[in-house]
Amino acid sequence: MGKQIKRAMTFLGRLRRNQAGNTLAMVAAAVIPLAGLIGGGVDMSRAYMVRARMQQACDAAALAGRRAMTTASMTDDNKAEAKKFFDFNFPQQTFGAANFTPVIQSKPGETTTVQVSAETTIPTTIMRIFGIQTLSLAVNCDSRFDIGNTDVMLVLDTTGSMSSNMTDTNGATMTRLAALQQAVKDFYDTLGPGSNATGRIRYGFMPYSSAVNVGYQLPTTALIGGEAGDTWDYQTRRALYETSSTPTICYRRYGLSACYSSSADANAASTSSTLSAANCTSYGNNNGNGNPANSGTAPSTVVTTTYSYDSFNGSTSAASGSNNRKCVRKESAVTKTYSTTNSGASNTKFYTWEYGQFPVDLTGVIAGNSVANPAYNASSKTDVNSTQVASTMTWGGCIEERSTTTSITASTSTASIPEDAHDLQINEAPEDRDTRWRPHLPQVEFKRNGRWMNDNIDNTKATVKENDTNRAGSGGWNACPSQARRLTSYASRSEIPSGQSSSFDSYVDGLIAVGGTYHDIGMSWGARFLSPNGLFAADNRNAPNGFNIARHIVFMTDGDMQAYDSVYGSYGYQKLDGRVAATSSDNTTLTAIHNRRLEMLCNAVKSEGIVVWVIGFKDPPPTGKTDEDMMSPQLQGCANSRNHWFMAYTPSSLRQKFKDIAKNIGGLRLSN
Repeated sequence: MGKQIKRAMTFLGRLRRNQAGNTLAMVAAAVIPLAGLIGGGVDMSRAYMVRARMQQACDAAALAGRRAMTTASMTDDNKAEAKKFFDFNFPQQTFGAANFTPVIQSKPGETTTVQVSAETTIPTTIMRIFGIQTLSLAVNCDSRFDIGNTDVMLVLDTTGSMSSNMTDTNGATMTRLAALQQAVKDFYDTLGPGSNATGRIRYGFMPYSSAVNVGYQLPTTALIGGEAGDTWDYQTRRALYETSSTPTICYRRYGLSACYSSSADANAASTSSTLSAANCTSYGNNNGNGNPANSGTAPSTVVTTTYSYDSFNGSTSAASGSNNRKCVRKESAVTKTYSTTNSGASNTKFYTWEYGQFPVDLTGVIAGNSVANPAYNASSKTDVNSTQVASTMTWGGCIEERSTTTSITASTSTASIPEDAHDLQINEAPEDRDTRWRPHLPQVEFKRNGRWMNDNIDNTKATVKENDTNRAGSGGWNACPSQARRLTSYASRSEIPSGQSSSFDSYVDGLIAVGGTYHDIGMSWGARFLSPNGLFAADNRNAPNGFNIARHIVFMTDGDMQAYDSVYGSYGYQKLDGRVAATSSDNTTLTAIHNRRLEMLCNAVKSEGIVVWVIGFKDPPPTGKTDEDMMSPQLQGCANSRNHWFMAYTPSSLRQKFKDIAKNIGGLRLSN
């Protein structure tokens, strides 16, 4: 019995000391935790993979939606375009994900930014044994244009041809100007308002025709007229006033040289000469007139004489017989002084107009005051066409360019600008009479034939025609376009920024189409308003955030350069002033010279680091013609490259070109 107990105790001891069966028990005990760990890893890996695919779809949708936007916030079409990209990159039920609809919208408070978010669930595999049936997934993303600091000058052709109609691809008809106005708004919507903190964007406007309206944007020190007594010589007219002396009366008997104080004394004088009655009448008629004449130089003095018959021994006419020997004439000698000033004396009166290049006092003009028109006189209120001349004048803001040279021809090298061509020097400071600008004053301008340059008369019909572009007034020959606007930040198209009188939209809607096509004047002033080194360097050189500034000119025109010798514009009246070429130059020669000046300007602009974009806007080309045929070589060369100039032949294509340029200027990127 003892041995049996001993053997049993020995077996139990060995069993206690033997560990061979422990693993199975441990594994059995660990099955449930291990299943949780492995299942969780598998399901989470699937979740991360699905979320990554959803994030890619979100990013693609946000970028596509922002790219599609043409307004300040997303439209339903933009949202549909974004959703197409989301669905393409993440079809519904991918990896078993539950159906969902991504939320696509403009970001609240920053409507030009596209915001996309999505939430869904995916079923678990192993984790469901623990009661976890699904895993939740969520993604979000924003997309906006990253513009850095960008200054854009919109140099816009607003000549008379922009008022003509054009038919769009959908059959709608609108003026070219209306198409441009919408395209400029699309440009803003595409590029956006920017932010001083993350990237400032400013827009400036330079409407141009044969002149530019920049005067009220300049400091008074840059203009002649900024100081009291300043004058500038205009092709105008000035009044001549006549002052008469008391006449000296002299009576002469025919055949005698002696002067008598009365007709009786003249009759009493003896003479052996005889004169028939007919000859006496002829003698009186042929020896005098009552029309005083100006000597041609004012002031001047002339003496005129008038003749009349006196009585013949009491008779009122020449008689036969003894009376025919007593023919008497009366001489009235009057000294007349002609002066350019009216003394106000009772014997002073308006006499006539003298036409020429005369100084005009500009005191008060550039301040915008209404001042007396020196080419008006109450005694002679009209011009040669009987058109009423304005008695007062207020400067419209257009300028005459500063001094230049006539040495530039169609073949002059474009490598550099002559030093005395001050009008082409973008950054030269206005310091003296040659380098300051002058008010453009059609109110005082006259042709030598006496026609007022602001008369609105059609020469072919001699009638007032308010909408006739072939006139001297506000049409093609004398035009002042809409006022230019300096670079300004706009929080939206409808808000009025500080320092401006109207919003982006109101300004654009107010543009007018008038005048002829002088590309060089538009380009020079677009560059001046944009340059970091010239007249507006204090505003343009640096941005508040300290980052670099990208500068762009977007130059839009619906025509080719066309200069005319009869235009009164930024270079005065070519036929009389001859500032860019001899006054005898024809229109073809003038156009070639202005094109060469444009080439010089474009080279100077690009050397400032300014990027130039050019858009041509014309009717569709004839069969066989290409874009290269439709845009002048000078404008093609003005753009930075072939990728920087475009042709548009319909209103909708013009809008697209503006949007394309905005997208190139801005940089589309994800903002988170």
